Amino acid sequence: MTTRSADVNGREGHPIDVMQRVTDRTLDLIEPAVGVMVGVIEHGGITYVAGAGNQVTLLGTHVGLDSSLSGFAIKTATVQHTPDTELDGRVDLEACRRHAVRSLVCVPLQRGTETIGVLAVNAPTPGAFSADHVARLTRLAGFISVAISSAVDLELVRAELVELEGGGEAISADAMAAAELYVAHVLDPHGGDRLERAQMVQQILNDPALLTIVFQPVVDLQTGEVLAAEALARFAPLPYRSPDLWFADAHHAGLGEALELLAIELALARLPQLGGMAVGVNIGPSVVRSPAFLTTLADAPLDHVILELTEHELVDDYPALIAALHPLRRNGLRVAIDDTGAGYSSLAHILKVAPDFIKLDFELTSGIDLDPVRRALAASLVAFAAETGAEIIAEGVETEDELDVLRRLDVRFGQGFHLGRPTTLEGLIALDQLPPT
Repeated sequence: MTTRSADVNGREGHPIDVMQRVTDRTLDLIEPAVGVMVGVIEHGGITYVAGAGNQVTLLGTHVGLDSSLSGFAIKTATVQHTPDTELDGRVDLEACRRHAVRSLVCVPLQRGTETIGVLAVNAPTPGAFSADHVARLTRLAGFISVAISSAVDLELVRAELVELEGGGEAISADAMAAAELYVAHVLDPHGGDRLERAQMVQQILNDPALLTIVFQPVVDLQTGEVLAAEALARFAPLPYRSPDLWFADAHHAGLGEALELLAIELALARLPQLGGMAVGVNIGPSVVRSPAFLTTLADAPLDHVILELTEHELVDDYPALIAALHPLRRNGLRVAIDDTGAGYSSLAHILKVAPDFIKLDFELTSGIDLDPVRRALAASLVAFAAETGAEIIAEGVETEDELDVLRRLDVRFGQGFHLGRPTTLEGLIALDQLPPT
């Protein structure tokens, strides 16, 4: 139980998840605490498998039962408290000094009459925990023990159910997945739904033929020429679900990066057939910083790639994002800010990224011929783009009247059903000229 395997995605009742929530909540509950760990008895000692606060770096650490206060708590099956580790011979003094632990409370965790582990709560100052703190942890010991041991028992039963059929014969992957879902839906209906969606995403990753790429033209509104084509993912499994839901489920299951990169890989594979046309690919800011992203772009002609940064997640590290983009842009890659006017897009965001293109979200474009507020906002963004050296691409152009207004506002490029619907590669190649100007 020292590591958490990838197959627990969506199973919030997994023992490691329960232990992690215990450490997180204990850190919130015991105000002076700066670190909390859960350790389990393993290989004749204690292995720390979940942690919060300043102790997360100790995950995987193994200590002896006879050389620590945690071990003493386990052997005596009683809560142990030391106000000052410098004065207590029961502690591993060297380890406490190394990790700045001066106050320590160790709560034994039991499964029936068997002690299975320990909850260790620490602080860097002596006398940090009052008698009330110790009493509070003592009262919670039973609940914590039951929560963790129940999760362990359920995981053992679940593993037996989904991995083996009578006689020790392994069951099929489909039967195993069905059993996983059965257990998940019974224990946690929401968790079952999440697991089912994660399995569907994994199915796509295992069989990329279930993911197809269509292309929607981006058009010069003055000449009608096609500047580029945005690559859009379409998923085959039924019932139909929109691409944004697929990607949201993938990210929730920890598979978002893999699914985004698969879609980009499939889109870039069609570049040689596009006759020199640029292709726009959607990517989240966090994925841009992934080493796997550079591998995906390794053989692509960067001067024919427009990276559309989707803005439905916050950028948590602009310097890292800009540093990742810099060498790519130097070699010809262009960057677009997607969904401006929706999500987390802002003028500050645009200034920091300094994109080549600013894409107006369809919420701004739709009905722009009827709404003076939309026109005013679009006009200000056109002026802003001109000052920053960017071009505007209006998304969601669906009527001739919207198109006329966008032209009058000097919006250079457009995209939408009125200009060209998403189509196959062959359909895009056959599209020589869009509606006349």
